[in-house]
Amino acid sequence: MSGFTLKSNHILTEEGFRSGYLTVEDGKIAAVSSEYSGTYEDLGDLSIYPGLIDIHNHGFGGWSMTDPCEETDIRGYAKAVTSVGITGILPTAKESAFRAIARVMDEEYEGARVLGIHSEGPFWARGGENTVGESWPLPSVEETKRLVELAGGKMTVMAIAPELPGAWDVIRYLHQQNIRVACCHTKAKAQDIYDAHKNAGLDIATHLGNGMQGIHHRDVGALGALLLLDDIRYEVIGDLNHICADMLRIMFKLQPYRKFCLISDSNFIAGLPTGVYMRYGREMFANEKGLILNSDGRICGSGKWVLYNVGQLVKVVGVPEEEAVKMASINPAAYLGIDEITGSIRPGKRADLAIVDSSFTCQRTYVCGKMAFDREKIPAEELFNPEAMKRRVRDL
Repeated sequence: MSGFTLKSNHILTEEGFRSGYLTVEDGKIAAVSSEYSGTYEDLGDLSIYPGLIDIHNHGFGGWSMTDPCEETDIRGYAKAVTSVGITGILPTAKESAFRAIARVMDEEYEGARVLGIHSEGPFWARGGENTVGESWPLPSVEETKRLVELAGGKMTVMAIAPELPGAWDVIRYLHQQNIRVACCHTKAKAQDIYDAHKNAGLDIATHLGNGMQGIHHRDVGALGALLLLDDIRYEVIGDLNHICADMLRIMFKLQPYRKFCLISDSNFIAGLPTGVYMRYGREMFANEKGLILNSDGRICGSGKWVLYNVGQLVKVVGVPEEEAVKMASINPAAYLGIDEITGSIRPGKRADLAIVDSSFTCQRTYVCGKMAFDREKIPAEELFNPEAMKRRVRDL
C-alpha cells in the first residue's frame, strides 16, 4: 500500500488541534509533523478528524439492519456510512441479520469496519416514549445462549432492561462471554438500577434519557441513577430531537465528556429525502430536522448521523469541538477496547480518518489508509440502496 501526506490547518490529534502534515504509510499513521519536505496534498482549512465510530445504528442510506437482510445489505451499509465520516460500526441488528453480519466480518469487504454485533434486546420492559400494547420476552439464559451462538462469536453488546426477572443471570452470563451489557428500554426506578449494577454489573446506558424514566424530585429514575454511577459509560443521541440541549448540558455537568459515546440510532431513512416511507406496513414520517415519527407521533429512530450530531453539540450545546469529536471516536474505541488500534490520530494507529469542512460535512473518508469516500468524485447518493426509494410513498 502506497503512502501519502496531507497538510491541514486543523488536524485533531490526541493533544488537540494543530496545523501540520499527516503522513500515512502501509495503512497506518506514520507521523504528524510541523514540517515536511516531500510531496503532499494541501487541504487548507478542512479539518482532519479521527474516523468516527458509531456503536448504535439501525441503518443508513436505505440500508436496514432491522429488516431481514443479506450480506449485500451489510456490505452496502458499510460503504454508505463512510459518506458521513464513519470508519467503524456496530450494526444494531435483529437476529435475522446476525448470520449475515458474522459472515461479512469473516470476509473481505469495503467501507467502514464492522466491529461486532449490537443486540438491542430482545429483553425489554418498554419501547420508546408513550409505548402501549407491546410486549417482549422475559430474560432467559438459554435464549441468550441461542442468540450468542447465532451471532457466531461476533456479538459485542447486548442491551437489556435490568429490572426484569432473570435479567441478572443473563447479565452475568454475558459478562462470562466478554459481551458488554447495556441498560435499555427499561421501566426501572433508581433503586432498580443501583441493585442491578451492584449485583450483576452494567457497562453502558443505551441512548441515555430515551426509553427510560426521567428525573423527578421524588425518584430520580433510571436517568438520574445512571448519571450517578461513576463506573459506566453512556450512549447519547445528539440530534436535539431525542434530547434537548439543556438536558445534554446537565448530563455533561454531571459526568465528564470522556464517559459519553455519541451515537446516531439512525434507521434506513437517514440520508434519504424527506417524505413518508413504508415499513412493516406502517407509515413513517421523515422531516428535514431528521425527526422520524410513526403514525402515532412517536419517535422511531433518527434521520441524522453521528457527524451531524457532533455539529449540534458544538454549535448549539456549546461542547468544545475536540470533545464532541472524541465522543464519536476515541470514547467508543475505548469502550470497545480498541483504542490502541484506532479512535485517535497518533503515529502507529490505523489511518482511519474523516476530512470535514466547517459545516460538519464529510468531504472524504479513509479506512485503514485507503480512501473509502471522496465527495468530489462520487455523490453520497450513489452509495445508497437503490431499492429504498420504492418505500417512499409521498411527500410530507
